[in-house]
Formats: sequence, structure tokens, C-alpha cells
Amino acid sequence: MVKFSFKTLMAAFMALALFSCAEDKDESLTSIQKRILDAYVNTADFKAKYPNAQFWESGIVMLEYSQGTGDTLDNREAGYFEYTTQTLSGDHIATTDEKIADTLGLFQNTNYYGPVLFELGYKTTFVGLEEVFEGLREGAKAKFILPPWLTNTDNEPEWGNNQSIIYDVELKHVITNILKWEEDTMRAYANIHYPGLDTLSSNFYYKKLNDVAKDTIDGSKIKVYYVGRLLDGWVFDTNIADTAKKYGIYDASNSYNPLEVTYNKDLDAMIKDNSLVTGFCMAIQEMGYGEKAFTMFGSKYGYDYDGKDPIGPYQPLSFWLHVLEDE
Repeated sequence: MVKFSFKTLMAAFMALALFSCAEDKDESLTSIQKRILDAYVNTADFKAKYPNAQFWESGIVMLEYSQGTGDTLDNREAGYFEYTTQTLSGDHIATTDEKIADTLGLFQNTNYYGPVLFELGYKTTFVGLEEVFEGLREGAKAKFILPPWLTNTDNEPEWGNNQSIIYDVELKHVITNILKWEEDTMRAYANIHYPGLDTLSSNFYYKKLNDVAKDTIDGSKIKVYYVGRLLDGWVFDTNIADTAKKYGIYDASNSYNPLEVTYNKDLDAMIKDNSLVTGFCMAIQEMGYGEKAFTMFGSKYGYDYDGKDPIGPYQPLSFWLHVLEDE
């Protein structure tokens, strides 16, 4: 991987920028970052590597681009992207590709590797990314420099990054109706893994997994073991030590005891008392002592359109659950 001779130049230029800032306190941070980016794109190494770079009026520098042939990503739609990011000096920051992460020494089992959802027109995506993404077609690839003054959303005017970042992206899938996509994804999953399984209510699936007679929960406290997965099988959480070790997410500081849940027939009260997602509580209300079950539910019963790291927005969730016998 080429890291340019620019790393030394960057350090020198930053020192110059700080000195200049001390001399002229009225110079804006944007102005300083523009001069840093300008110095980068005017190196001989950069010009040799990206002779066809395009300089957009907003400050985006398009390094490489190939248009796809699938559906077009328009405003008010969503796209699933694979991406890798790095600094101007060549230091990698993040990637959605497990193989790349492993090669770069960035891989962690607790990180999710796979396409990430970006929505356009809903004030949740950097304005610079929206500028690049709108109009792409499925299969499109783009490598570009996103300057820091474009790393804000219409909701958050402050910069999200304090330096220019190189993005290498590929649009994997365009989603014109995200809620329908959730429904279709869960229905397809159920048909493959649990043929004939239907929803108990909109976007909520439940299946009992063992044959114990249902002994109605009549206490206020129950204990639950669980394994939480995304629909591609990635385990994001569990309180079972052996399972955590199997999937490489074991944390020695975790006690891995059963989750103590305050049971309540009133769903809203149960959610509030336990700070659990709605779908988890809905499944527990279907269970009895000693029962094991599978549940799957849409994002409206999970982390909704915001997501919660490492869970992305509009992400269906599934859980294996075991309510322990009454003590």
C-alpha cells in the first residue's frame, strides 16, 4: 500500500498551519483544512497515482469512479454500502469487509462486518456522502476524498471528522421501501429456517422450541438466558459464556449470569422496568417457566431507524431465549 511521502509533508504543513493560526487568529479551521487538502492533491505522488481526479465545487475530490448497472439510488431512498476509510497519510480507520479488516490487523469479533445502510434525504447521513451517493446505481464503485467541512448532517451542523478522509465505497443494494424490505427479509428467513412460521403480529415472529408444558409465569422476577443475532447469523450479544467464547465475543469482566427480568403482563410497564427492546419483552410474555423459544422482529420493536452500535438502523433482530424454571 502506497502511503506517499506526504506523511512528512503533512506534519510540516500542520506545524505551519498552527503557526499561521497563531499569527492570524481570524483564519478559520475550514481555511486551514482546505490548505492541507490542497497541499495533498498537489504532490507529485498524488498526481501520478490519480491523474484523472475530479475536483468538485463542494470540496469533494473524486479519485476513481465506475457506475453500476442496477437500480438508481435516489433521494428519500436507502442503499447498502460496503466501504473502507483511511486518512490522507494512508492509515486505515474502518472497513465493512472482514477480509480487509483481517489483512490490516483491524479485525474484531465484536465489530459487525457487512453492508451498512445509508439513507438519503432524512438528515442522518453526512451531506458530503449524500452528494456522492445520490444517483449511483447498484454495483457502482467510488473512491473519493471527503473533506471535514462536509462531514455534518442537516441535523448536526458541527463537523463529524476533523480531517479529510478517503472513502472507498461500493453500492451493493438499493432499497426503495425500507419497511417492505424488512418484512420481505424476515419472511424469507422464516421460510428457510422455520417453514410455515407466521407472524403473531405485524413484523413479530415467535416459535416455541421445546415440548415442556407451559407453566404460566406468576412471579415478578424471572431469569433468562439469551443469544441475540442479526439475520445473517452474526451474534451481537449473549449471556451464555460458552456461546460468547464460540463466537469470539467473550468478555472476562462479564459474569454471564442469567438475565433477571421483572415480569409484567403490561407490555409498556415491562419495557420500562427492564430497559429492554420491545420485541424481547413481547417474546417473554409468550413464554412459561422452562421454555425455550425463537423470536424475530422488525426494527420498530428493536432499535428503530436510529440503530444502536453495533446494530444498524432498520435492522431486524432474532433471539434464542430460555426462561429458567421457577425456583
